[in-house]
Amino acid sequence: MVTGLRIVVAADVGATKTRVALFNSADVGLVGKAVFSTPQEGGEDAVANAIIKAFRSLVEGLPEHEVVAVGVGTIGPLDIREGRVVNSPNIKLGSFDLRKPLQEYFRAPTYVVNDCVAAVYAEYLSGAGLGKKNVVYLTLSSGIGAGVIVDGHLLLGKDGNAHEVGHIVVSYDSDIRCGCGGLGHWEGMASGNNLWKLIEKLRVRWGGTSELYEISAEGPVPAAKLFEYWKRGDEFASYVIKELARINAAGVASVINVYDPEVISFGGSIILNNPEFLKVIQEFVKDYVINRVPEFTITRFGDDVVVYGAAFIALKPPQELVEIQGRLR
Repeated sequence: MVTGLRIVVAADVGATKTRVALFNSADVGLVGKAVFSTPQEGGEDAVANAIIKAFRSLVEGLPEHEVVAVGVGTIGPLDIREGRVVNSPNIKLGSFDLRKPLQEYFRAPTYVVNDCVAAVYAEYLSGAGLGKKNVVYLTLSSGIGAGVIVDGHLLLGKDGNAHEVGHIVVSYDSDIRCGCGGLGHWEGMASGNNLWKLIEKLRVRWGGTSELYEISAEGPVPAAKLFEYWKRGDEFASYVIKELARINAAGVASVINVYDPEVISFGGSIILNNPEFLKVIQEFVKDYVINRVPEFTITRFGDDVVVYGAAFIALKPPQELVEIQGRLR
């Protein structure tokens, strides 16, 4: 039985799912974890209240415990000074508060960063970036985002959004509109939530026929279905995957050209569920880069990379974040 446990509460707030995990502050060992649907309504404090509810469930049965710090990695965009999400295109709530209600409840130092910022911090301290000074974490999932460390400094930006690489323009003349409203954005063309738009566009161009081609006439094709048919050898799926890989390669190359990392660690459902797709992307990256191509790898933390990163952010907050969000007085 665990007694006298000093706990770090870590949360990963996604557009669809939220993870809440408890870690032992002594060794960042996982104590418990809960996964639930992210609230889509209920007001400014709805997500924070759901995190608190999950925490209460997780600590049942722990006789003695103390929360020493709280870390949250969340979808953006952020107002990092307030620790709020503002006008997110990927969640019905749009805007919601995290830092204030969590800090008031836990009465412990509380830090809120972008989910990929948390993830790259996990990679930097305990993953693919260990011992390196220039590290990128990149997620290809329902959205596309990155966390970046350059010369040992965690990049944040004036509002905490220095890493919104999903909104890199990969096609200036595209009429595919991103969830944020922009045209030709990487996320708008290649993320899990928007991939169906690319499939519809390519369907008009393609001159052949296949099972997936016929199915795509009936309505939007989910990303998982596209990859399923690709692995079966479906010709239209292979055509789409090649175009998708080129779009992703253009985005990845832009990240390499701007940040010059030693390693890029990939995560997100598209890569974690289809690791062979990363090799296809790699084949095209060389066509778009000027900087030396870094090491490519897949995160060892799997789906938990953000909660691990949030725990590290809470335990060892970088000075630049402390200066912005401060410590609980």
